[in-house]
Amino acid sequence: MGGALLTSVVAFSRSHRELAYGLILLVSLLEALPVVGAFIPGDAIILAVSALVPTGALGLWPLMIAATLGAILGDGLSFWLGRHYRESIVGHWPVSHYPRMVTRGEDFLRRHGGKSVFIARFTPGVRSIVPMLAGTLRMRPRRFYVMNVLSALCWGPVHILAGVAIGATLLVLGAVAGRLAVLLAIVGVLLALIVWITRYGLRRLPAVVAAGEERLRAWAQGRDTWFGRALLSILDPARKELPGLALLGAILVGSLWLLLGVLQDVLTGDPLVRANEAVFHFLQSLRTEWFDHVMVAVSEFGDAQVVIAVGLVVVFWFALRRNWRGAAHAVGAVGLSIVLTLLLDALPHGPSVHPFESYWGAFAFPEGHSAANAALYGFLAMVAAWELTMPWKLLVASVAAILVSAVAFSRVYLGAHWLSGVLAGVAFGTAWAAFLAIAYLRRNPPPIRAGGLCALAGTALLVVGAARVAQSHGADMRRYAVQEHTQAMSWAVWWRGGWSELAARRLNLLGEERAPLTFQWAGSDVQLARDLAAHGWSAPVPWTPRSALAWLDPHVRLGSLPVLPHLENGRPQALVRVLPLAGAAGTSRLVLRLWKSNVRLSNPGATPAPLFVGMVSEQRVSRPNWFLTLTRSIPDYDRGLDALAAAIPASQLVRRRVAARSPGWDGRVLLGFDVGTPRDAAACVRQVLAIAGLCS
Repeated sequence: MGGALLTSVVAFSRSHRELAYGLILLVSLLEALPVVGAFIPGDAIILAVSALVPTGALGLWPLMIAATLGAILGDGLSFWLGRHYRESIVGHWPVSHYPRMVTRGEDFLRRHGGKSVFIARFTPGVRSIVPMLAGTLRMRPRRFYVMNVLSALCWGPVHILAGVAIGATLLVLGAVAGRLAVLLAIVGVLLALIVWITRYGLRRLPAVVAAGEERLRAWAQGRDTWFGRALLSILDPARKELPGLALLGAILVGSLWLLLGVLQDVLTGDPLVRANEAVFHFLQSLRTEWFDHVMVAVSEFGDAQVVIAVGLVVVFWFALRRNWRGAAHAVGAVGLSIVLTLLLDALPHGPSVHPFESYWGAFAFPEGHSAANAALYGFLAMVAAWELTMPWKLLVASVAAILVSAVAFSRVYLGAHWLSGVLAGVAFGTAWAAFLAIAYLRRNPPPIRAGGLCALAGTALLVVGAARVAQSHGADMRRYAVQEHTQAMSWAVWWRGGWSELAARRLNLLGEERAPLTFQWAGSDVQLARDLAAHGWSAPVPWTPRSALAWLDPHVRLGSLPVLPHLENGRPQALVRVLPLAGAAGTSRLVLRLWKSNVRLSNPGATPAPLFVGMVSEQRVSRPNWFLTLTRSIPDYDRGLDALAAAIPASQLVRRRVAARSPGWDGRVLLGFDVGTPRDAAACVRQVLAIAGLCS
């Protein structure tokens, strides 16, 4: 709904230039009104409309003046309401329905005094209530209006220029904007999930651990044995450090469980191994040069040189305080994790995406970058959090988790390591950090001044990491450049039976097998689209806000619905075409999906041709309720295959082994290729035979 609103606002602003300035003034004004402003997406609207400036649709200065003037008028009106109605306005609708907002605003005013008007302008949650409360609490008008005007003069240009920067960036990015948006969405979701898991674990897991301790204590009290007495001594409630150690023990057990689970999947060839390649292809298809620079820099911040430098700073801190046990454990956090990771390289691991990397750096299991970073920053966070209050515990743990996860994601994104190796590296490093933290903290260590330690380690990370980026960024960008890894096959080999070496079924991102791949096409997908168009196959409705909302129309025809995208082994669709079925009254259609494979077909004296794999499925309308329309695929792949064969001049139907067949599919695969525009069927057959090398 929010996306549709922004789209409509942007379209309106592009078409009505003069009214757009008035709209921005009104939005800026409404955003400052009591309560109402909390429900107006003013920031998003201003940023979206400002993005039109680089296209020439709107002027920069009129937009900036409108936003600033609206902000001044909005806060001024809110202040006047507070002074005019005084305390009585708090008891009237709509302010009376939001007592917590009023309480937060009053606390904000008492804490910041006269500066609160300026600060509140940039603080969500209190922005729409502080000006009114300033009037209610009798702030001097001169003081209020000075702060009001100064804050608006800062707030307006900042928002407008930020939107202009976004618009200029999207204008430059052009075709890669969609891929960049998907990547940013993935990263945003991952970061939010990591922070949520960290905060939830620190707040909820101690209660779970305490309940487990109580059950263990009750069990041990009923057993007069050596083990029972030993367990009771360990679970003595007088030991204040016990809950923290139990929490670290839970982290240790969970990390080991993840490490062993990944190792089992790698050794047994479970779907995680197939997911490695699918995730690799998916991320490679989304790569952009701008995001490559970011991910290479993140990876460089996790390099061994940076980890060792930060580790030495942590060791120095412990040594400076004559805490030799702490220094020894800090050395172990990095040193032994790297040594053990190198020793574990002997275990089976995937082939290298970058063949020029050395053996020790190519797809190690567990992956060294992730293991070393998780070990160092995990140990640092666990030790520092031991003597911090809960808000600071959450901050330190979240920063460490984000840093480790960012380095791990960069390794997968750049194609430097498989997903399984990175997961194993994070699990191994976290388990090692938890083990060292338990060994260090169980003996009531002296205070370490955690705030100073974290500040020093963070400074070392920024300084050494920046130096590493400055030194190696250019070489690393070339090292991790996108590379297309292709497999060569001759036309004759493919036509005679090499087609059977390609995957029989589509793989999703989890490595699970899905619908059968019943079509292989050699040549240009553009030519295929032309051949199909001559037989009634057309492009589906594109994805737009309007077509997406069509799913909420219970009476919509199938032809008005876009086709849901599917991935094959992580690769995006290269071509999608639909064919309405005769007599189905718009409720059934055939859907062809085509993906580019890594096989290139070679022929002496000719340019290698790309080979695509695809599938045809029947899709029908499903209306589960009065407000929603869905589509479902029918597992009848043979019907679609016959319709597709009739549309391709040069093709033949072959059959896979019986073991590959399934209900709705008899194992047939259609092979087709681009022959240009042959004059008749005989010419087409001769060209097929010539390419296959079966006749002179």
